[in-house]
Formats: sequence, structure tokens, C-alpha cells
Amino acid sequence: MRIGGVIDISTKDIPNHSAMVLFTIGCNLNCEFCHNKSLLDSSGGKEMELYEIVKKVKDNDLVNCISISGGEPTLQHDIIELCKHIKNTGKFVSLDTNGTKPEVIEKLLPYVDRIALDIKAPFNIERLNQITRSFIDPNLLIKTIEILNNQKDIIFEIRTTYVEKLMIPDDIHQIISFLQNMDFRGNFVLQQYQYTEGVGENLKDKFQKPDHISLINILKPYTKLELPFKIFLRDNIVGYSLLDNMPDRFN
Repeated sequence: MRIGGVIDISTKDIPNHSAMVLFTIGCNLNCEFCHNKSLLDSSGGKEMELYEIVKKVKDNDLVNCISISGGEPTLQHDIIELCKHIKNTGKFVSLDTNGTKPEVIEKLLPYVDRIALDIKAPFNIERLNQITRSFIDPNLLIKTIEILNNQKDIIFEIRTTYVEKLMIPDDIHQIISFLQNMDFRGNFVLQQYQYTEGVGENLKDKFQKPDHISLINILKPYTKLELPFKIFLRDNIVGYSLLDNMPDRFN
């Protein structure tokens, strides 16, 4: 497996948990706002045997949670075996994915405890292609959601990063409406885009971090709706907070 990096302990990748993070190499999307661009080149990083990775996991006594991120982990031919081996260590296994490989996700079900699905744009080809600069069949994303939606033993989170100057509030409204109509049962997280060096100096001014009030205003219509799923906001003001816990912010 090609690994682009390892963080021994992180408090940012799994909400309310400390985790060891494994970054895989390669992605089938080309989002300009990606903060992990160094991981996109499939020839980057280094090749590691599964036993090497599993040993690093076992030897890390600081955490009991492992987050597998990227890049896009489901592109790795041995991702299922890796998750199986990590699961056998007794540690909590979380996987980040863009959802374009539902056939892999289905095979991973016995070996993961949490899946965080990044939905980049509304479920239509034109907007998906524009935001990811890639061709994505939205039916693949929908299939991934359908597979995960009824898994009672897996924590399922869908998250969308709101990028000012690239996205508009209606993009988020379309995503939430779609999830509502398909009876989504997990958690939806609206994330604040923040520039990091990984995005690239040449793109520093192309996109903008949305302010807290803008994100609050996007979510305001959902404060009094009965939805089958929970909505969270993740930004530099509230951290990671359930929408129901912020009623004073909507007055």
C-alpha cells in the first residue's frame, strides 16, 4: 500500500476522539481546494507492506482509534485487508472516502466502525464536475449512501466543505434536501473551508474562508425542521457542534 504520511495522534480527525491517522496516496478527483494535494500523485509517498502498517498501529499505545484518510483510500487494492487486520487489533477503524467506489465500501462493512463520506457538491453531474474538476457519476455516490444508510453498527457521517467563491448556499440546500428525500439516517456536517499550505500558494486568493455568520445563515432554515438526520457545524468558532446546541446563535 502507498502511504503518504502518518500522524501518531490527532484530535481533529474523529470528533471527540484521539486517533492515529494513516494517509493513503492517490485520488480520482481533482478538487482545487483540496488541502492534501501532495497525496494526489499516485507515484508519491512510499510503498509499505501491510504488516509494517499494522505493526505501527499495534505499537501506538496512545490511541485506540485509527483514521484512514487520503487521497482516496478505496483506490488502494489492499484497503480491505488493511482494515481487516486493524479491526482484529481491537482498535476503532474510521475511513474517509469520496464515495465513488461503492463496491469497495460494501466489502469494507465488516471491518470499519465509522465512515465519513465527503460530498463535494449537489447530486448532479454538471455541478459535481465543476467543483471537483472530474467526471463523477452521482449514482455512485447515491449507491454508497444507500449501502451505508441502514448499517446500524457503523457511524455514518456525510460532510460538505463550504468554499466561498466556489459554492453558493443553494448547493448546501440541494444536498440537504436530497438527503431528506432519501431518508438519510446519519449525521450531516457543514464544514468551513480554511486555506492551508496544502492548497497551494497559487490558489490562496482564489477561494475564501466563509465566516461563521454565513454558515449559520445557511443552516438557519433547518433549525425548526424535523429531519431524519442530525446536522452539525464545523468551523473555527464552535469547533464541531450539533445544530440543536446552538439555538442562541439563530436569534
